[in-house]
Amino acid sequence: ASVSGETTTTTTSTSRTTYRRSGVVKEYALRVADGVCQGCGDEAPFLDKDGEPFLEVHHLYRQSDGGADHPDNVVALCPNCHRQVHYGQDGDEFNQRLADKS
Repeated sequence: ASVSGETTTTTTSTSRTTYRRSGVVKEYALRVADGVCQGCGDEAPFLDKDGEPFLEVHHLYRQSDGGADHPDNVVALCPNCHRQVHYGQDGDEFNQRLADKS
């Protein structure tokens, strides 16, 4: 707010660490899933532009927490299940069930 015609500007800066992800690991997860979500068991909701079933690859243990970019640490999920893991009220429990199944 301006008291005497002056304005105040605040700036913030953030940084983000990015992790390299192997295309081979991604392809492995998608191949194992064979077009079926490993969370809910439903078929992928649509085909991508290449005509392949659309699923998202999820790391069961985040790379930022020391999880490996390895076939044993990934599953293929439909967008709804993937969002549930990250944003759902039961996301941690859901992720643990996925990890227990794989």
